[in-house]
Amino acid sequence: MTTLNKSQQRDLARTLPMIAHLGKDFGARALSALHRSAMKKSQQDEILAIALAYSVVSSDEFIIG
Repeated sequence: MTTLNKSQQRDLARTLPMIAHLGKDFGARALSALHRSAMKKSQQDEILAIALAYSVVSSDEFIIG
């Protein structure tokens, strides 16, 4: 069961296909913004897992702190 709300799911549905076209820096910025705006720890964990799967966590643009 997903812990993401409808807004987060919609943002991910729009963002993930664009990573292939706009690059990993775009993905890192978008996913880190979603991570920072998530209200629940479970949502943050799921977004972080997606970021790890797309290999954007190591980017300098991925700022979650």
